[in-house]
Amino acid sequence: MKKIILALTVAVVVVVACSKKNSSPNTSINKPQAGNTISQNALIGIDSPFIPIDTANIMLNSYVSSLGTSSNDIKSFIVDADALRYYLSNSNIKSVKLMFAHKLSYVRSGNAGQPSGMNPNAMTIIITGFDKDNNYIYTPQNTVMDYTKPCPYTCPDGGTASGDLLPPVQ
Repeated sequence: MKKIILALTVAVVVVVACSKKNSSPNTSINKPQAGNTISQNALIGIDSPFIPIDTANIMLNSYVSSLGTSSNDIKSFIVDADALRYYLSNSNIKSVKLMFAHKLSYVRSGNAGQPSGMNPNAMTIIITGFDKDNNYIYTPQNTVMDYTKPCPYTCPDGGTASGDLLPPVQ
């Protein structure tokens, strides 16, 4: 259960990071953009949806260490940022729910309802937004997001995103 909670926490960090509308070098996280409902005061402190990099690394290291060196268990899920921005452009979406699910290929292989552990060939995350009244909001095509790419297997092979931990800001 701890693995699932930590994996979900990592997924939330990825979704929050990918949903920034403007990621140019001149944009500071401490300067909310027009239309941003998160106040500058909420970016720091107990009620903040953001955590310091060193805190995230403590959490990430604990999870990765729990897997062991030869593990092929899921370390993360990668989400297409453009698809996420498209979906989150609906301003009625106030929160995003990340739900663990079995891949359709796993289900169709006769494994419906069978435990899969954290097998990246079996697991995915369904991403669905909901409004202030806690009602799901679908895309204009009445769909929700899937096609997360599991890491290992589709991990970045270069740059800082290829590591299991977050490098400090230089």
